[in-house]
Order: sequence, then structure tokens, then C-alpha cells
Amino acid sequence: MIRHYLLVAASLLALLGTSACFRHDNRVIHVNVPQMTSPECYTLIQNKLKEVEGITSSNPNFEDHTIAVAYNALKLGIKNVEFTIASAGFDANDTPASAEARAKLPEGCR
Repeated sequence: MIRHYLLVAASLLALLGTSACFRHDNRVIHVNVPQMTSPECYTLIQNKLKEVEGITSSNPNFEDHTIAVAYNALKLGIKNVEFTIASAGFDANDTPASAEARAKLPEGCR
């Protein structure tokens, strides 16, 4: 009988220990995107951001040319967010845009 209780207790401890691995570290970064001047430009960026696991949302500020990006910091870092935006053809903070991707942008977003 004691073995049964020990087995149940060990199982519960193991279950509690593994559930801690599923925590989230949600953060928000404000990325400066000088070329983002219209909703059309933001849509191009948003489509790229949706492809990245760990990014939960993004909100543009066209006046300041910034995007607030919410992400899970346990899955990716700030540079991942910046490189994703740069791969869409837009400068992101100090990360320059990919020249090839920028050439594919509509005229108003270059």
C-alpha cells in the first residue's frame, strides 16, 4: 500500500515538473519601421510576422512609423522579429531591409 502512495506521489511530482515547461514569457517590442507609411505596407509586414511561431500580435502606429509586436520570448528574440520585418523589405530598428525584398515592394512602401 505504501508503494502505491509513493508511486502516485512520484507521478504527481513528475506531472507538476513537466507542466512548468509550458510557461510563456510574453513581451512587446516597439520596432521603428521608417518605410511603413500606409496600411498596405503594414499588411505586407503583418503577413510575414504571421509566419513566425511565437509572435502573437502586432499593432501599427503610422504616425510614428512603429509597430508594437507581442511575442513569446521563450520561443524567439528581438532580433528574430527585426529580421522577419527586414525580410519583408523594410528597415527594422538597426536591421537593414533585404535589398531583394525591398525591390519587390510597391512603390509607396520603398
